[in-house]
Parts: sequence; structure tokens; C-alpha cells
Amino acid sequence: MTIKNVVRLGESVVKHEFVYAKNGVTTFECRELISREANGAESVCVFKAVFGPREEHAKHKHTACDEIVYCISGRGVEGIEVGPGKFEEIEYFPGMTLHLPTGVGHYTRNPDYFENLHLIGIFVGVPDMNKETTGYVSLGPITDAEKTVA
Repeated sequence: MTIKNVVRLGESVVKHEFVYAKNGVTTFECRELISREANGAESVCVFKAVFGPREEHAKHKHTACDEIVYCISGRGVEGIEVGPGKFEEIEYFPGMTLHLPTGVGHYTRNPDYFENLHLIGIFVGVPDMNKETTGYVSLGPITDAEKTVA
């Protein structure tokens, strides 16, 4: 297999199961930058996620891989499961990196009313970000009581 070492954002693979829209405007989008489909990578998936203002991704966990998240720009919140069904929020800021081990529940949200949140994510040990590949398990919606960071 030929490896394509450079993948430009316009050549990235849009993951349509991770694209949300409201009133015809995209509010959340994930693109694989490095993956099996993007460039032949077999053991890592690097993706870019953009959360529009007030957008969020519900509680979930990955049973087949670790996830590493790096904040490029914007302000965001990661809810991390600290006990069965108990989540604590921490705030993202540009330059911050998080490690979410396999099986740890989490969620991401953009509390800002005006700015997008830009993140780079890495799934370790899997070739794409497909739910089946990463062992994605939904843990339900984010409750208002869990939103402790304004």
C-alpha cells in the first residue's frame, strides 16, 4: 500500500455521522486528517473537530482506543467521568492537551455564544474514527446539572 504523507484539510475525509447542522448551517464537523481512508494509516487516526457556538457532543466512551485531544483555539469544556455516572467538567484553552484512556466516559461542549471551538483529536491504535472501530458507546445526553463551567 502506498502511504500518502501529506493530507491537506481539503483532502481530509469528512465523517458524515459526525456532522450536525441547524437551520442549514453546519454547527459541528469532524474530518479525518490521518487515517486508513485519508492516507493509509493503520494504527492511528488524527482528526479535526469544529464545534460551533453552544454545540455539544453527548456523553460517550470508547472501548477500543485511547483518545488524545489538543485545543487549537476557542473555549471549550470536557466533561470527564470520575465515578459511575458522575462527570466533572474542565475548561479547554488553546494549547491544552487531554488524555482520555480507553473506557473513560466523556463529553465535549462549546459554551461560547460567538466563537467556534477547534480541536485536534487522536485515536490511538485504530485506523479511523468510525463508531464501530473505536468502540463508541453512548452514555446519554448532557444534563444541565452537569454543566458546571459557564
